[in-house]
Amino acid sequence: MKRPAELSPRLEDALARWEGGTSRRDFLKTSGIFVLGFSGVGGIGVSGIGVAGLGRHGSGGPGEANLYPDPDFLQLDSWLVVHEDGTATFYVGKTDGGQGTGTAMRQMMCDELDLAYDRATLVMGRTDMTVDQGGSGGSDAIERDALPARRVAAEARRVLLELASERFEVPADELRVSEGVISVASDPTRTATYGELIGGRRFDVALTGRNVNETTGLASVKPVQELKIVGQSVPRYDIPAKVDGSLEWAVDVKLPGMVHARNVRPPFAGARLVSLDESSVRDIPGFIRVFREGNYVAVVCEREEQTIQAAESLAVEWERPEAAPFPSSEDLFDYMRGATPVGEGTGSAPRPREEGDPDAALTGAATVVEAAYDIPFQGHTAIGPAHAVADPSDGQMTVYTNDMKPYSHRTGIAEFLGMPPEQVRVIWMEGPQLYGRTAADDAGFEAAYLARELGRPVRMQWMRHEETAWDTKGPAFAIDLRGGLDEAGNAVALDYRARIANYAHVGYNQADTVLIAQLMGIRPERPSPGGGRGPDEMYHIPNRRDETRAVRFPLAFETPLRTGNLRDPNGPQTTFAGESFIDEMAAAANADPVEFRLGLLRGTAEDDPTFRRARSIAVVEAAAEAYGWDARPSPRAPGAGRILTGRGISYAYRIQTTVATIAEVEVDRESGRVWVKRMVCAHDCGLVINPDGLENTIQGNLLHGISRTLFEEVQFDGEKVTSVDWRTHPTLTHRDAPEQIDVVIVNGDPNPNRPDLPHYGAGEPSHRTVPAAVANAIYDATGVRMRRIPLRPERVLEELAAAGL
Repeated sequence: MKRPAELSPRLEDALARWEGGTSRRDFLKTSGIFVLGFSGVGGIGVSGIGVAGLGRHGSGGPGEANLYPDPDFLQLDSWLVVHEDGTATFYVGKTDGGQGTGTAMRQMMCDELDLAYDRATLVMGRTDMTVDQGGSGGSDAIERDALPARRVAAEARRVLLELASERFEVPADELRVSEGVISVASDPTRTATYGELIGGRRFDVALTGRNVNETTGLASVKPVQELKIVGQSVPRYDIPAKVDGSLEWAVDVKLPGMVHARNVRPPFAGARLVSLDESSVRDIPGFIRVFREGNYVAVVCEREEQTIQAAESLAVEWERPEAAPFPSSEDLFDYMRGATPVGEGTGSAPRPREEGDPDAALTGAATVVEAAYDIPFQGHTAIGPAHAVADPSDGQMTVYTNDMKPYSHRTGIAEFLGMPPEQVRVIWMEGPQLYGRTAADDAGFEAAYLARELGRPVRMQWMRHEETAWDTKGPAFAIDLRGGLDEAGNAVALDYRARIANYAHVGYNQADTVLIAQLMGIRPERPSPGGGRGPDEMYHIPNRRDETRAVRFPLAFETPLRTGNLRDPNGPQTTFAGESFIDEMAAAANADPVEFRLGLLRGTAEDDPTFRRARSIAVVEAAAEAYGWDARPSPRAPGAGRILTGRGISYAYRIQTTVATIAEVEVDRESGRVWVKRMVCAHDCGLVINPDGLENTIQGNLLHGISRTLFEEVQFDGEKVTSVDWRTHPTLTHRDAPEQIDVVIVNGDPNPNRPDLPHYGAGEPSHRTVPAAVANAIYDATGVRMRRIPLRPERVLEELAAAGL
C-alpha cells in the first residue's frame, strides 16, 4: 500500500508487515518498534442480532488467536513510540476529513513532548493500532480528544526527564529539553537524545482515567505561553501526497483474489422481492454469484465492469407496498404540519422547554410577528459514492473503509456477522464519505457480509444514482415561530414550534439499522423516536417556548428517506429559521439587524462557564467591523437595475464555539440567480492550533453551507427519490463560489491570555450560520423574505414575482 512520502522507512516497513496478517502481539515483538502492553479482550462471545444462517463460521473457537485486541488506553505505549533515532510516532483514535485534524493533533503532541514537528509521524483511525477515541464526529477532535493526547505526550516527556535524571544523576528540574534533546542546565555539553534514553525499551508506564477522555499521567500540560508549535500555520502533512497522486485512498485498495460487488436496490420504497432469475446474468463473463437475503440483493463478479453489467441486467420482480410509504416532496410540509407527532397522547411525548409566560407575553405585546419556515431533506451526496473492501482471510475480517467512525464500524460489523470483535479490524483510509452518518457505514457492512459468504476479499462500490437516492438524509423541518415586541421594539416573547421528520433516525454503524439489515428484515427493538431542539444562541428574551416534535411516515424502514446525521446535525435548519426570524423581528422593530442582536445578547450579564455570551458579542462585533457594516434597518430600497445587492447576518454557537457570519449577495431579478459575492465569518474556538488550517476549515464550512442553501434538496414522488444525479440534485460549482471570503479569528474570552485557554471545535459551527445569512441578505436586497430553502432561481423568481419585483 502506498503511504505519504514522509513516513519513515522504519514505520513503512512496520506497517507493511502489519498488514500482511501478522498478529499485533507478534508484530510488536519482532518489528523493532517498542510498543507493548496492549490488553486483549479475551475469547468473549458476541451476543447480538447476527444474520440468519451466518453464525461464527468456525471463528473464535477454543484455542484460536484473538488477532486484534483493543489497544489499552491506560498504557502510555498505546499512544506513542520513540524510536532509536529519536523520532516518534503518535497513535490517535481520530480520523481526518480533510480539515487538518491530524496535523493539529501532531502539533499539540510534539509541543507537549518537546519534539520538532518534522521528527514525528501520526497514525490515525486503525482499530488494531490506535486507542478507541471514536473517530470523527461532533467537532470534538480538538475540543475533547486532543486533551488526552496532550496529556500522554506530556507524561512521556516527564518519564524521559526522569530517565535523563537517573543517567546524569541530576534532579529533573535541573534539566532542559529542546526538540528531543535533554541537557543539564549547568553543563549544556552533557546531553542525551530521546532515542538514546529509551534504548530499545518500552515506557511501560500505566496511566489513569475512568475512560479514554480522562486519560492522564502525572504530568500537567504546558501553559499556553510555553507552546511553540501550537499557533503556527504548519503545512498539512497530507497535502503533498494528495497533490502528486501518491496517496492511496480507500477507493484504491486492491487485494489478491479480490472480487467486485454491486447492490440491486428496490425500485421503490417498501418493495417486496417476489422473484429473481439468476440465469439472466449467468452467462456474463466473470459472473460469480447472486446473493439474496430478504429484500437485499447483490451481484458479484471477477471484474468491476462485469458486476455493473450484471446488476443492470439481473431480472428481478418486485411488489409494491399496499400503502404509499411517504408523501411527495411537494406535499411534504403540509403533511408534516398535519401529522400527529410521535408520542402524542402518551407519557413519552416530550414537553416543550419554557421560560416565563410566552402566551401572556404574546397576548400583551405591542407587535406580534409570525412566520413559517420549511427545510427539505438534504443528502450527503458525496462526490465519490460509498465503497469498502472486506478481507476474510485467516478466520478474521479486515475492512478498508472511509467510514469516519472505524471503531463502531468494527463492533457493528462484528455483531452483524456474529464474530468476536477481536477478530475484526477496520483500517480507516482517506476518502469522500464524511460529515455525518454516510453510506460508508452501509458499504462496509455489505462488503463484510459478502466477503464472509464467499470466503474471498470483496470490493463493494455504490453507484451515483444509488448514493444520491439511498444514502442517509438530513431530516426535513417545518418550523413555525411567533415573536412579540413591546412598544419600544424590545423582544419580549419567542415561541418556536418545529416538526422534524426523523422518526427511526439511524445511528452510526448500528447492526440493526444499517441498510442491509433493514432489507434483510432486521429491525431494532426500539426505533429512535426522533426529535431535536431549537436554535443555539445566547439571546435574552424573557418569555420563551421551544418545542421540537418528530413526525413519522407510514414506512419507517427500507426507505431511501431514512435519516441520519448530516454535517452539523439540524444546525443549519434550526438556525435558518431562528436567525431569519430574529431578522424579521428586527425589521418589525425598524432596527439595524446587528444592533438588534447585540441588544438581545446584552440583555443580561449572566454568562456560562465558557463565556459564550461574552464570546457571542465578540464575534458579532468582529464580523460587523470586518465587513464594514453600516447601521441601518433592512431592507434597503431596491434599485431599478437588474442586479440587486444586500447584506445579511446570522449568529449561533455550537457546543462551545461562537460564530457570526455576514453574507453579501447579488440577486438577478430576471433570472432569479443568487450569487453570494462575499462572506465574512468571525469565529471564536478558543486557542487556535493552526491558523491556516482553521481558516481552510471555515472556508469549507461556508462553501458547503452555500451549496445547501442555494441548491441541495432531495425530491421524491411518493414512492422513490427522483433527484438521483448532478442534474436533478445540483451542488455548488466554481461559477457560484464567492469572490471573497474573510475569516476573522476571535478570542473573546474575558481573560484572553489565560494560561489554560481552552481549544474548541471548528469542523462544523460556521456551517450552520450560512442559510440565514444568505436569506437575510436577499431580504435586504429585495424586501422579499425567503422562508424555504434551497433558494434555486425558480423559487426566487416566484417570490419576486409575488412581491411585484
